[in-house]
Amino acid sequence: MILNGIELFSYRNYSHLLLRFDPHINIFIGPNGAGKTNLLEAIYFLSNGELKRGKKDTDAVKWGEPFTWVRGEVSYDDGRISKLVTQIKFDGEKAFSINGKIVPLKRYLGSFYTVSIFDKDYEIVTGSPDKRRAFLDEFTVDIDTEYYFVLNRYRDTLIRRNKILRTKDFDRRLLDSLTELLIELGEKIIIGRHRSISIYNEYLKRERERFGIDVRIESSYMTENVDESLKIYRERFNSSRAKEEAIGLTLVGPHREDVLIKIDGRDSRSFASNGEVQVILFLLKIAQLELIRELKGYKPVLIIDEFLNRLDDKNSRIILSAIEDESPQLFASMIYRKEIGGHGTIFSIDKGDVIDEESF
Repeated sequence: MILNGIELFSYRNYSHLLLRFDPHINIFIGPNGAGKTNLLEAIYFLSNGELKRGKKDTDAVKWGEPFTWVRGEVSYDDGRISKLVTQIKFDGEKAFSINGKIVPLKRYLGSFYTVSIFDKDYEIVTGSPDKRRAFLDEFTVDIDTEYYFVLNRYRDTLIRRNKILRTKDFDRRLLDSLTELLIELGEKIIIGRHRSISIYNEYLKRERERFGIDVRIESSYMTENVDESLKIYRERFNSSRAKEEAIGLTLVGPHREDVLIKIDGRDSRSFASNGEVQVILFLLKIAQLELIRELKGYKPVLIIDEFLNRLDDKNSRIILSAIEDESPQLFASMIYRKEIGGHGTIFSIDKGDVIDEESF
């Protein structure tokens, strides 16, 4: 899978930009604030219909403009070409199209796969469990787009249930109905995460020798048997019912699942060095890329925001070798140039514009 080119209109600090890309390596170089991350985020947005930064979707619309859109042309391994468009309207509503036909998000997801490393992704390793839950959920959506809508239904149902729990003299039948729906949706989420963690751990085990560390993902709901995991979930949920009604809050479920990333058997939040955190994050992401390739039959595009400049020489060689092995097309940003091998194009960016292109 290759992104041949992209066009931005009123996207963050870009008024209008039209670029053609190298099928191998594309490097965006420029000072802080030039727009490198904005361009990488636009590629991510074209893929997932979601932003990496900002509290609301309209944050991506250039100041003073009524809407924004991102267009891209994607080539597939079987020779097909798709023209994709994602748009954010003035009211925050999003629209998606494939080859000129408006499609729902459910149909759009999966048309262009990316795996990305942005600054906030370090929180997957060092942050709270909700960051790792979101990471697992993102991967699970990649392998099963229906999971995206299960998540949204769960969140909506959770909000409704908590609202009822906080209501004096609530309707018992309505609460029971929402409770059963929440449990049902929660079980689907647990099954999805169970599958993702199992797949991840198998891959991480295979990569142990190349990267020199033993990384494993663990969950408070996960056992070796998924049916046992579901049993634990229901037992915890049922035992908490009286307390939930007393305090007006849902205390058990996938939204509170404790997810850990362990390095050599220890919690990475406490025991991983800065260099190990970078390697763990990359290992998780390159595993995601390879697993999508195995499941879908083609390699996603890899997006890396100012990650390569932070690596020491040893980790840089390991990671660049893995990129060369695993990724058909790379998009990366740097403040200053760093030798990464291979061949591609360097785009010099400043003040929301590409001021120079150079092949290497």
